Amino acid sequence: MRNTIQRDNRKSLPLFLLIILLSAFLGAIGGFFSAIAAEKGMLDRLWAALDQIMTIITPWAIPSISILMLIPAFLLLHTSKTRFAIYDQESEEETQGIEDRLSYALLLSTLVYLADLFFLAASFLYANPLINAACFLVSIGVTIVLQQKIVDLTRQINPEKQGSIYNVNFQKKWLDSCDELERAQIGQASFHAYKTMSGACSIAWLVLVILSFVTDIGLLPILVVILLWGVLQVSYTLACIRLSHHR
Repeated sequence: MRNTIQRDNRKSLPLFLLIILLSAFLGAIGGFFSAIAAEKGMLDRLWAALDQIMTIITPWAIPSISILMLIPAFLLLHTSKTRFAIYDQESEEETQGIEDRLSYALLLSTLVYLADLFFLAASFLYANPLINAACFLVSIGVTIVLQQKIVDLTRQINPEKQGSIYNVNFQKKWLDSCDELERAQIGQASFHAYKTMSGACSIAWLVLVILSFVTDIGLLPILVVILLWGVLQVSYTLACIRLSHHR
């Protein structure tokens, strides 16, 4: 077994080192050109242009994004309700198609929520925060109603599912009502999200470090990324340890 482990390490090490060297090279190139851009004032012009863009779009962003994303989400929900009302409840493909539509509707509602949070924060710099806060509350209220209707329809399709979206323990009750296959799918999706987030944090760290060489962003953005990355790693490891005791 030890020989197998050593062989696997020797086999994987060259590609790993190549990736590290390539990443360092790309980071150096990025830092070099960023320094050139900073000397020519390009970054200052870029920030000024971004400020102008944010000043224009921030007052209208929350209602516009809500309309553009929530209307298709409600249409997907309506289509799912219509198809569920007429199908024979024996076709697995039809059931999967309905659940896929509901998943996309839920995804749109999540994107609206994230965009609302961003532009609510941006309103303190680029718009009237009181007006944006009112738009935020309306948008979030509609989003919550949409998610509730999605969950309700999903429970109609799958009567074994339990939990109300307004229950503080909704996620736990929903997970407890899932069968083994669904839990395995949730586990695979969670691991995929873990890998994606780890990669995103490493890229964000690299970009922020390069920017710190040429702009006065300070250490706070880098610290935030490291903290989020740390929470992800620690929570994942502790969850693995805890779950291993229940095997």
